[in-house]
Amino acid sequence: MHRLRLPALVALTLFAFARSSFAEPKPPPPLNDPLYMRVIATPWPPQAAILDGGGRRHSAYELYVTNFGRTPFKVTRVDLEGKDGDKIVLSQSVSGDDPIGAMFMPAQNLDPNKAKDPNLMPGQTGVFFLFADWLSGQDGPKTFDTAITIEQHGERAGSGTIHTTPLAVNQDAPIVIHSPLQGKNWLAANGPSNTSAHRRAILPVNGEPHIGQRYAIDWVQLGDDGQTFSGDKSLNSSYHAWDQLIHAVGDGTIVEVQDGIPENVPNSGKLAVPISYETLAGNHIIEDLGGGHFGAYAHLRPGTLKVKVGDHVHAGDVIAHLGNTGNSSEPHLHFQVCDAPSFPASEGLPFAIDKYTYQDYKIDKSKPAQPALVLKSSHAMTRQEPMEDELDSF
Repeated sequence: MHRLRLPALVALTLFAFARSSFAEPKPPPPLNDPLYMRVIATPWPPQAAILDGGGRRHSAYELYVTNFGRTPFKVTRVDLEGKDGDKIVLSQSVSGDDPIGAMFMPAQNLDPNKAKDPNLMPGQTGVFFLFADWLSGQDGPKTFDTAITIEQHGERAGSGTIHTTPLAVNQDAPIVIHSPLQGKNWLAANGPSNTSAHRRAILPVNGEPHIGQRYAIDWVQLGDDGQTFSGDKSLNSSYHAWDQLIHAVGDGTIVEVQDGIPENVPNSGKLAVPISYETLAGNHIIEDLGGGHFGAYAHLRPGTLKVKVGDHVHAGDVIAHLGNTGNSSEPHLHFQVCDAPSFPASEGLPFAIDKYTYQDYKIDKSKPAQPALVLKSSHAMTRQEPMEDELDSF
C-alpha cells in the first residue's frame, strides 16, 4: 500500500516543482485605463483659425504629445472631429504607419522633409500636425475634438484612446488684404498645406512653441520656361522676382524695420550673415494692420526700404523692393500675417487677398533642354488665400 503511495507522492511533488519553474503569463496591458496611459496631449495654438483657400475652408493646428511612461508607445490612429455643440460637422481619421508618419515629427528631429515613425520613447515629445478641411457651404466647426490611439507593451504599460481637451475655433473671417506684389506668374511656394516647410516651422521662444509661418507664403516669379531665373543663377539680378516692388497690403502703421543686411549669393549654400533671432528674416518690415493682425514682409533688398517705425501707410504704397537677405536661398518675398510684431515669436494667422487670378498650369519637361510653362484656364478669385504652389497673377 505504501509502495503505491510513494511514487504518486514523488510524482505530485515533481509536478509541483515543474509548474513553479515556469513564469506566470503576464496579463495584457490594461485597455483605456488612464492610470496606465501616461501621456500628455495638448492642442496648440489656444484657438484654431479658419482659412479660405482653393474654394474650400481649412484650419491648421498642432497636437503636442509627450510619453510620461516607462516604455515606448506607438500611435496607431489619429481622429479629428469638428463639432457645433454636440453635432459632428466634419470627421477625419488617419491610421497606418505611413499616413500617420507623414503628419508627425519628433521634437528632437524637426525635419519637415521626412516622414517619421510614429513612436515615442519614454520622456520623448512629438508633434502631430492637423489640417482640417471642409466645403465652403458646409456648416463649420466651433470646436475640434482630437483623439489618439496608442499601443504600448511592457511594465506599467497601457493601450487605448486618449481624448484631448476640445480646441475652440475662432469664427472670425480672415483679414482681407491687397496683394503685396503686382504682375503675372507668381508662385505661392511653401503656401498653406499640411506638408509645406512653413507649416512645420516650429520655433520655441521664451518657453512656448510658435509657428508664425503657419499660413505664410514664399512668393517667387516664374518665367516662360517655368524657372525662377534666366541666365546666370548665381546672380540675384537673374531672378524674375528680384527688385520687384513690394506694396503695403493694407492701411496701417509700421512697427518694425530692419535694413543693412547684405544679400546672399543665390543657391550657393552660403549666407551673407549668420542666422540669429535678429537676422532670420533678413531686411524686413512689420506693419500693424489693426485688430491684432500684423503683416510681415521679409528678405528685402538692402537700401530699398522706404519706411521707418511710426510711419502710417496706405494699401498699395510701395514700401521696399524684393531681395535675397537673411535665411533665403534665392530672391523671394516671404509674407505672413501673425498675431504679434515678430516673425518667430508669434502665431501665424490666415489672410485673404481681395482679388487675383488663379492660373491652371503645368511645367512641360518633355524637352529637357527647353522646359516650358504651359498656362491653361484661369479663374477670378475673391477673398481667398493662395494655397501651396498655386500660380497667381495680380
